Amino acid sequence: MSNLISVGVIKAIFNPKSSKKPEKPVLQVAKIAHNEYSSLRPQRLKVALNDGCELVQGIIPVNSVGASRNINRGQLLRLTHYNCLIKPSLETKETLKIIIVINYELVDNQLYPIFHSLSPPQVRNIRRTPLHTRSLQQSNAFESNYTIDEEFFPISTLSPYYNTWKIEALVGTKSDVRYWKKFDGTGKWFSVVLYDSSGEIRATAFEQQVDEFYDQLQVGKLYEISKAKVGSSNKKYSSIIKNEYELFLGRETIIREVLDKDTSNFMAFNFVKISDLFEYEKDEIIDIIGLVIEVSNFQEITIKSTRRNVNKRSITMIDQSQYQVTLALWSSNAEKFDKSLLNHVIACKNVRVGDFQGRNLTLLNDSLVIRDPKIKETKALLDWYNINGSNLKFTKFTMQYNDDIKTLEQVKYEKLGQDDKVDFFLIMATITFIKKGTISYPACPTCFKKVNQIDNEWQCVKCSQSYKEPEHRYILSAILTDFTGNSILTFFNDTADKIMEIDVNELLRLRDEDEDRYHSYFENATCKSYFIKCRAKTDTYITENENTYEERSSVRYNAMDVSPVDYVIRAKKLYQIISDFEEEMFYS
Repeated sequence: MSNLISVGVIKAIFNPKSSKKPEKPVLQVAKIAHNEYSSLRPQRLKVALNDGCELVQGIIPVNSVGASRNINRGQLLRLTHYNCLIKPSLETKETLKIIIVINYELVDNQLYPIFHSLSPPQVRNIRRTPLHTRSLQQSNAFESNYTIDEEFFPISTLSPYYNTWKIEALVGTKSDVRYWKKFDGTGKWFSVVLYDSSGEIRATAFEQQVDEFYDQLQVGKLYEISKAKVGSSNKKYSSIIKNEYELFLGRETIIREVLDKDTSNFMAFNFVKISDLFEYEKDEIIDIIGLVIEVSNFQEITIKSTRRNVNKRSITMIDQSQYQVTLALWSSNAEKFDKSLLNHVIACKNVRVGDFQGRNLTLLNDSLVIRDPKIKETKALLDWYNINGSNLKFTKFTMQYNDDIKTLEQVKYEKLGQDDKVDFFLIMATITFIKKGTISYPACPTCFKKVNQIDNEWQCVKCSQSYKEPEHRYILSAILTDFTGNSILTFFNDTADKIMEIDVNELLRLRDEDEDRYHSYFENATCKSYFIKCRAKTDTYITENENTYEERSSVRYNAMDVSPVDYVIRAKKLYQIISDFEEEMFYS
């Protein structure tokens, strides 16, 4: 393995007497520090890099390299573009060496044992400290052995530790001029989101700089920017921007437009396949590319809580994974993007993942949409669709819960629904039996309450209405089984309709006309597994036995929502759980 790894190269990388960094060193990933402070994916991947003689901390901006989410312990990385920092440790008097990986290549797909040379390795433990907790008060003590070789700094490497820098950035979005008013005065500000091939950052201007830069900075144009202050990002206003820092445009800031330069490949995307959206938690921010197959009409929706009217439009996208997803556009975005997008490819940066109807996406104020971008993914998507896509059926998302799944034994052991309380929980179980006796009740078509037959009419007490025929609604009793036991659940109309796959009124007609088909629907509904969101509540009732009465209680379980198990997604989820457990055991 020593012939693959650049043994001892870390010492050369951090040699203060050297004027040139080693080119394309090969280092091994010895450890991956997972983000313990956020439920979202980290902005930067923190790793320990090994050259066989010593370990050094490495930082890989997730938004700059799409493959960073697939890095595994033991892999070999060839660093094609990197920078290095030396800063005082916040824990000891020693200095802390950091390699910022801007771009890299995987040497191969093998996972190697952690390599050590014959000489004793100088290994120092890497502290799992989130980047946002760095003390900016210590920035004056920072000292770097290197300046950037390139004329421009990558955006992903900007930090308060660098005082002299210049970036070349594309303006992706720009806000309106906004005004604030406090007890001590008023003011104004605006912001833009800047992009380059390594990442993104928000830049904000206040007061006089609003007048100076607002008209100069135009969306879609390229600029050289220098002498702006780098400070901690205010996540209240830039929560979706994948950068812990923000630029503040001041009096000394220099901005110059760059003309006659191709910007088609200037922006870095980390595209997610539509089929992989279940791997992302609700409210995570992602990039996605797809072909628009449907654009809804413009809608005006009233928000009940504020009675304010907002505009909405929905766009349906597909990709090569043969899944489709809906992108929701609100307010001005609903007006800006119309049906002219139909049959065009759109690349979306920084859209939010939602869990409505399984998975959906929302375009935010700082999200970016590019129509028919001149990138390789656009051509690949169009070529695929022209050959295959028009003849394919695309899968819609259904609910796939990532909550804690309880076993049926846990439900009973934890006494859910007892002690005069209502509990909600999630199970994954298989329907093993459905009772065929009473499967429905006659209901009012308006309020769905039970109606009573009087003479030749069906009367609803609540609505004071009479009907010639009732509308039947499901009320099924079924036995659910998992590997720990079984339980009886009640399925009402909306959930029962999903498992029976036939309207109850049609099923009742088959019971009278075609008994074999009637029983076949029950057979088809059994031996299928579902995610089921349940409600547990204790019911109290009176029993009579030989002129004596006794009050009894039992827990009733009702199905609130049902979704079939997607075994591919479930397998990926279990694999991730096992991998996390193995890593936790390894480092414990």
